[in-house]
Amino acid sequence: MTVNRIRLPGMKIKSLLMLSLLLPFVSGCSPDVIEISDIALVMALGIDYDQQTKLYTFSTYNVMPTALSTDKAGKLTGWTASVTGKSVIDTGRNLRGRLGKTLIFQHNKFVLIGEEAATHSFYEIMDFLMRNRQIRLTSYLVVTEGQASDKLKVRTQSGDLLSNDLFGKVRNEKEWGKSMTQSIQMVANWYTDPCRGFVTGRLGVTRQKNDTQQALALRGGAVFNKGKFKQWIQGDDVLVIQLLSERNRWKNLEFPRVVSYKGHDTSIYFKPSKQSIRSRFRHGKPSIEIALTISAALGEIGQPLPLNSPAVIASMEKAASKEIERLIQASLASFQHVIRADVLGFSQLLSQYHPTGWAAIKQNWDEVYPSMPVTVHVNVKIEKVGMIQYAKERQYAE
Repeated sequence: MTVNRIRLPGMKIKSLLMLSLLLPFVSGCSPDVIEISDIALVMALGIDYDQQTKLYTFSTYNVMPTALSTDKAGKLTGWTASVTGKSVIDTGRNLRGRLGKTLIFQHNKFVLIGEEAATHSFYEIMDFLMRNRQIRLTSYLVVTEGQASDKLKVRTQSGDLLSNDLFGKVRNEKEWGKSMTQSIQMVANWYTDPCRGFVTGRLGVTRQKNDTQQALALRGGAVFNKGKFKQWIQGDDVLVIQLLSERNRWKNLEFPRVVSYKGHDTSIYFKPSKQSIRSRFRHGKPSIEIALTISAALGEIGQPLPLNSPAVIASMEKAASKEIERLIQASLASFQHVIRADVLGFSQLLSQYHPTGWAAIKQNWDEVYPSMPVTVHVNVKIEKVGMIQYAKERQYAE
């Protein structure tokens, strides 16, 4: 009997051998695979602390995954979940056992910290946020009036997701300047500095006079000093901090202000165009010199004026300059003498440009800062008069 042998080319034999070696590693439906239906996207995280029970509360505002972008998914329904624990880390772990979904934090935009938690445990909370790899450091850190968990349950007036609604409010900050929200990364850069204070966002609930529905409002700011929440500040103080912050803060800032001119209120829109903050040391004592150049456009005028007159425009520019100087000086007096927190970072300016002088006063900064002289000079240039006002001026002149 003749046996016919099948001969395979050498390359095919090698391929079959390699395939047989890989077969043990090929699996079917593994139990470790996470299906998309098992995922919940965390859009906002709230952290609270109860001084009486000594318990922390973590609350998440979540949505289910969708093929749509989270920025455009206005029809999605957000839902919240909360859990308590004896420590920040313990509470974070307990959150996993509370939900039947795998929490994904990659889309998280906000970390809301309740007022009591910010006062009692801000260091522990920041340590947790910085160590947790799932937390985005670009997320905004905001302190809430009262409990953070309550704010996550407020329905938005726009009907959009709460996280998208809050993000829109952050974008609008540059158009009025009376709220100021910082990222977790920026807060982390500042909160361990014993000489420098800082301000981050303040979130509260508001209701219009004839409106039954509550709405979330970013207004004013939360002051931190020596790593702890100290107090709230109002919108005008936040506006001054915006004006005297780094360039990426004030370059896009536009804000309205009512200026009294010859006994009448005049609305003026201001836009900073140049800023200078210089530090000096004389005879071992520091001082700060602030100079601002601001362009302006006239809004509403409560009286007929000859706006084609250079003398009138110059007079209005002087009145506007004095108003902004008064605004800044009032806030500086509050920061130095009432709050007694270096929220503008003058200490960093002194340490950078005058290291020898700073080394001599660093240990006594808490006493030096309140008495340090700060001079302010503002130069407002009115660049736009407005067609309606100009027409009124011509009629007045005739």
